[in-house]
Formats: sequence, C-alpha cells, structure tokens
Amino acid sequence: PDNHPGNCWPFPGSQGHVLIKLPVAIFPKAVTINHGIEAAAYHADSTSSAPKDFAVYGLQEEDDEKGTLLGEFIFIPGQAPGQTFQLENEQSGFIKYVRLQVLSNWGHREYTCVYQFRLHGDPAR
Repeated sequence: PDNHPGNCWPFPGSQGHVLIKLPVAIFPKAVTINHGIEAAAYHADSTSSAPKDFAVYGLQEEDDEKGTLLGEFIFIPGQAPGQTFQLENEQSGFIKYVRLQVLSNWGHREYTCVYQFRLHGDPAR
C-alpha cells in the first residue's frame, strides 16, 4: 500500500468509524494500525492528525448493533508508523466484520488520517 504522507483515509474531526467485511470468518488475535509516516518525517501537523484512542469491535453480522469489544488502544506517533496490539478479548469467537472506532486524535481539529488497518487472526473452520 501507498503510505506516503497524505495518502490516507481522512475523515472529518477527531472521531470516526469504519465497518469492514472480512473475506472469511476469523478468530481475531491482534490489530495493526498505521499512520504511515516514519518517525524522522513527523512534524506537528502530521502528528496531530494521527489517531490516538481507538476501539475495535468484532461482529458476526453487518446489522449487529453493538458487536463485541475486542479492545481499546492508544496509538503513539513517532514510535513506529505501524503499531500492533494484541486483542484484550480473544475469546470473542469467530467474526465476519470488524469495526474500527477512532475515539480521538492527537489534536488536529479538521481531520484524522488512518493509513492502514489490519486484523490478524486464524480462519474459522
């Protein structure tokens, strides 16, 4: 994927979410979120648009209102562009959908940028 500065999924404000349908049902184990910019290239504007607090939910159906909370995490800009987090609730069973819920960013008032989001796990059998 193209993780150059500016080639991101931008959404207005500091909060947003996306629901992703998985190609196969999986037993989730970890997530990776990527802000896409190497630490040496960080400046105030790119840091402030990075997600800060985020939650991940697993769902078995698209119309599942709530889903199962798999974990809440904090992305720290400047550590690594891609950061992997072990899920807090691995006992959720298999899921067909995942919802990334960005709860805050690092201070940018206009938008938040997510460059990549990955879910790691084992396929359901």
